[in-house]
Amino acid sequence: MRDREPTASWFPAAVAGPMKRVTALPGTGSAPETWLTVTALPRSERGVLVLRVVGEVDLATVGRLREGLHTYVLGTHPGVVLDCTGVSFLGACGISLLLHITAQARDQGVTLRLVTHHHGVLRALEVTGVNRLVRRAATVAEAIVQCST
Repeated sequence: MRDREPTASWFPAAVAGPMKRVTALPGTGSAPETWLTVTALPRSERGVLVLRVVGEVDLATVGRLREGLHTYVLGTHPGVVLDCTGVSFLGACGISLLLHITAQARDQGVTLRLVTHHHGVLRALEVTGVNRLVRRAATVAEAIVQCST
């Protein structure tokens, strides 16, 4: 297996055209299972931007995720849906980032909704009490409706 250098390319806050994807490789020789991908859907629905996050949010990937989330939460969209249905691990640093982004969105007047179904992620949110602080929706479609009303 070839060693890979960590790479990332972020996309502009105004998403138009083809889907944009970011892959953060946590380190040289990293396995694909530890990558983190953030995809901004090519068009927003009802003015709400949907960001799909896939992979593991841990110390190695949280910095790249932070950069992307700050770009969008401070962007021009009145609502942002974090589709984390593809996130299989949420470490303490990811929970901290989620709390920070939630507060920042509130301060900026942006409605933020989290969608996740993975047992490990839900358990991490429950054990830390974050499930009471971050608004969740059962589906992306439901989250879009909540963010646009």
